[in-house]
Amino acid sequence: MNETINEYDVVIVGGGYSGTMVAVHLARAQRSLRVALIERAKTPGRGVAYGTTDPKHLLNVRADQMGAFPDDVGHFYRWLQRHPQNLAAAGIHDLRPDAFIPRLVFGDYIQDLLREARALPGTLDVIQDEIIDLVQVKDERFELTRKSGGKIAAARVVLAVGNFPPGEAGHNRPWLFNNPYSAEIHKQLAEPGDLLIIGTGLTSLDVLMTLEKTKREGKIHLISRRGLFPQPHKKAEPYPLFLDPHDLPKTTRELFRRVVGEIRQAASRGIDWRPVIDSLRPLHQTIWTQLEVVEQRRFLRHVQGLWDTHRHRCAPEIMATKLRLEAEGRLICHQGRIQDYVPKGEQIEVAYRPRGTDAVEKFRVRRVLSCTGPQSDVRKLNDPLVRQLLTRNLLAPDQLRLGASTAAGGLIRNQAGEVINGLYTLGSTQKGRLYESIAVPELRVQAADLAARLLEEFRGKDHQAEPPLVDYLEDLRVYMAAERRF
Repeated sequence: MNETINEYDVVIVGGGYSGTMVAVHLARAQRSLRVALIERAKTPGRGVAYGTTDPKHLLNVRADQMGAFPDDVGHFYRWLQRHPQNLAAAGIHDLRPDAFIPRLVFGDYIQDLLREARALPGTLDVIQDEIIDLVQVKDERFELTRKSGGKIAAARVVLAVGNFPPGEAGHNRPWLFNNPYSAEIHKQLAEPGDLLIIGTGLTSLDVLMTLEKTKREGKIHLISRRGLFPQPHKKAEPYPLFLDPHDLPKTTRELFRRVVGEIRQAASRGIDWRPVIDSLRPLHQTIWTQLEVVEQRRFLRHVQGLWDTHRHRCAPEIMATKLRLEAEGRLICHQGRIQDYVPKGEQIEVAYRPRGTDAVEKFRVRRVLSCTGPQSDVRKLNDPLVRQLLTRNLLAPDQLRLGASTAAGGLIRNQAGEVINGLYTLGSTQKGRLYESIAVPELRVQAADLAARLLEEFRGKDHQAEPPLVDYLEDLRVYMAAERRF
């Protein structure tokens, strides 16, 4: 018996923010494309970032700048105004444009956009399943294998796989966890006894916000090599762009010198450093792509920690909670490198070398949670689909091991550096090529651009329905304008 294979024009693997927004853009275009959005979780549209159920996990961008559409950044804020019940469910009763809204409410928003897209004319199927294999059967045609059984065929595939868990795992160490957003792990962390959180980034602060109300016995230790925490947001007037787009820094040293110099000049005029950093946002990806690989590596080695903690900031109330926990003696922060873990009965002795010394200090905990950031080297991932893609030469790591090797537009390259036509990705997998590729302001542009590219590729296909009326009106407008010229 021949196996039935469902056919689609576009299959999107991953139903987090990025994948969902590609699907939403395609549906809104109403070009009669057959699109499938495949997500293994029960709640597509949320992903890891917005799948949290803790209202203390906040967005790190103000509400009036978090719209899902690049040409309408205020869309989310207007949605909040129309949906006060979602805010109330998260304990928010006073909405302000500069508020940092719980991430679970933003997840509600993306799910609502997806519901609207599914109600539009056309075919947008949302499938709860996991893709475990992908084969290119011929040029620009792919077959995907579902974990539940069966296959799906697609002319175009978008890998919107998002972030993977931190690389440090606890296969033979049941006291070591690497899933910072697991409700079951949060319960174990809240049990009596001290615990260690590795990493001092935004994810660690999320965990602190949860434990602040659940952990009543035991101290929380936080450790990272430099002990740098995300800086809190602060209101400030916009700052003018101070770099010439046609004369950007070509080395990490020059970039650092010019940015620090501008921050000092601004400080001399009483201007905070934050808007100076923010003014560079339109040039982030251009600066990065114009650096030679050796300079990109130098940036990652010497500047990344300092840059990320100033560039990716947290809501002020989150930092206030962190400082209060320290003042109460419930939180202890360390700078240094972990040297060893030694089980001591029901506890784990952690040996670490404080930054700037050769000494080794020790403390004991009952649990260890890794918040060191997602594993980005695709060769080290245990994900079934990623392993198959590597085996089939449909994926390769970038030179910096920050994600996948990609070309302009998100096209994936194989291990020989050749573009795989019809196979796309977006988001964190493009960090090696773009670096700034994980926040909504960048992702919403990528999603819109990729959807536009896919629509253009399918323009004129036999299965396409008649263009919508707006297309005919635009053609008429152009024609009449030409007539007037002659």
